Amino acid sequence: MLLFLSALLSAVRLALGASCSCSATSIPVHVDALVPKDPTDMFAGLKSNTSSLRRVDATYDIYGVFCQPEGVSSDTVQILVHGITYTSQYWSPPVEEFRNYSYAAFACNEGLPSLAIDSLGVGLSTRPANASDVQFPTASQAISQLARHLKTTPILPGARAFKNVVGIGHSAGSATLNFGAVSEGRDSPFDALVLTGSLSVAAGTLPPVNQFGSPARDVEPLRWAGLDPDYITDTDRGLFYPPNTNSFSSRMLAFDNFTKDVGTIGIFAQTPVTSLGNQFTGNVVKIVGSEDQLFCVGTGRCADVPTLVASERVLWPDAKSFDVVIVNGSGHDLNLDFFALKAFDTFVGFVQQFSSGT
Repeated sequence: MLLFLSALLSAVRLALGASCSCSATSIPVHVDALVPKDPTDMFAGLKSNTSSLRRVDATYDIYGVFCQPEGVSSDTVQILVHGITYTSQYWSPPVEEFRNYSYAAFACNEGLPSLAIDSLGVGLSTRPANASDVQFPTASQAISQLARHLKTTPILPGARAFKNVVGIGHSAGSATLNFGAVSEGRDSPFDALVLTGSLSVAAGTLPPVNQFGSPARDVEPLRWAGLDPDYITDTDRGLFYPPNTNSFSSRMLAFDNFTKDVGTIGIFAQTPVTSLGNQFTGNVVKIVGSEDQLFCVGTGRCADVPTLVASERVLWPDAKSFDVVIVNGSGHDLNLDFFALKAFDTFVGFVQQFSSGT
C-alpha cells in the first residue's frame, strides 16, 4: 500500500509541477446518520417515516491528496468531491498530449490549496461491506466532518487551520454537497459551494440504474469480486463527454474508462434530492457545460440562462449569492475535454470572489 501511495503521489507531482507541494493523507471521520432502509429512496430519507430509517454509526477513513502552493499562505481551502464511479484522480489526471487537465495544479498556480478526496466507499477511502451504508446522509456527513476538521485542526505539522472552506463538487459529488446543504442548512461548515456538472433533478426523471451501470463485481470480477452487488460501475463513459468527438482526446476517454471506480445504488438513486430547497447561507454557483449530455444537450434547458438561474435560485432562498454559469463547449466532465482550462478559470474566479467576502 505504501509503495502504491508513493507511486500515486509521484504521478500527481508530475501533473502539478514544481509550484505545488502535495501530500497524501487519510483523515478519520465519525458518521452518525439515519439512512433509508431502502437505498433507492430518492430523497435519502428526508421525507421518510422513522420506521423506514436505520442508523449508521461508524468511523471511516477518508483518503485525500492535499496540495498547496509553495510559499503562499491562504485562509481558504477547497474540498474537491468527484462524481459517481470516479476518484480524487478526477481533479488531477495525467498530462495527455501536452495538456494539463489538473484542476489542483491550476488552483495552486492561483494560490489556492485543495484537498481532493476519495468519497466514502470509493478508491482508498473506507469501503463498507454493506453498500447501503453509502448513501447521501453518510457520504455528505463524512465530507462535512472533513470541512470542520480543516477549520479546527492543521492538516500538516506546523501549519494552521483554515478560516474558510469551499466545497467544489462534480456531478454526484455536487449532489452530495447539495444534500449537506439541505440537511444542515445554516449549520453547514462550508462557506461556499461550487457545484459543477449538476442541476436540479426532478423526481421520476432518472433512468433505471441498469441503464447507467451494472454491479461492479460483474463488470470487472478480477478487481471487484466479492463486492456487495449494490456497488455499481458505469459501462459507457462517452455520455460524460461532448457529442462532438473533436472536443476531447480519445486517449483521455480510454484512460477514463480504464481507471473507473465504483459508486452505489443509493448515491445514484437519491440524486432527486437536488430538487429540494434548503437554508444554506453561503455563496453558491452551479457550473455546467453547454454540451453536457445529461443536462443541456437536447433539453433546451441551458439555452436561456436567466430563466435557468431563476428556476435554480428558488431552491437556495437564503444563499448569500447564487449564479449559474454555462461553459461553452464543455461536456459533463468539464475537467477532461479540450475546454478544461476555461472551466478551471471559472472555478477559480468564483473561489477567489467567495474568499474575498464578496
